[in-house]
Amino acid sequence: MAKNYGVNFVGNIEGRDAFNGDIDAIITDGFTGNVFLKTVEGFGKLVKRSLTESLKSNIFTLLGTVPALPAINKFKKRMDYKEYGGALFLGVKKPVVKAHGSSDSYLFYFTIKQAENFAKNKAVEKMTEEFEKLNKNT
Repeated sequence: MAKNYGVNFVGNIEGRDAFNGDIDAIITDGFTGNVFLKTVEGFGKLVKRSLTESLKSNIFTLLGTVPALPAINKFKKRMDYKEYGGALFLGVKKPVVKAHGSSDSYLFYFTIKQAENFAKNKAVEKMTEEFEKLNKNT
């Protein structure tokens, strides 16, 4: 009988399931994860470019965009990867956060803030303690 460790493991997923709202974390090897992230990033840029072109295609679509600008800007900010900093490396004793390869000063600022928060909140130490508790119960 499997033990319940307080983790809602849903099993292996398809790429199409990653954004349906049911998945909080995806665990993968570095190569696969990087390919997935780069693909999602590229698709996001395609959607942004296509939407921008569509909304600016003529005076009517441009005028129709004006009332939706607050929602569009809120969505844009929410989807901007630069707001989230880098990725935390697990399996190390202290916080290590990897910034995006094309980081600018704005993204790098958030990456440093993220690393600072991980250190201040003792995230790695807390995860280590929880994993050690799980190992003792196995």
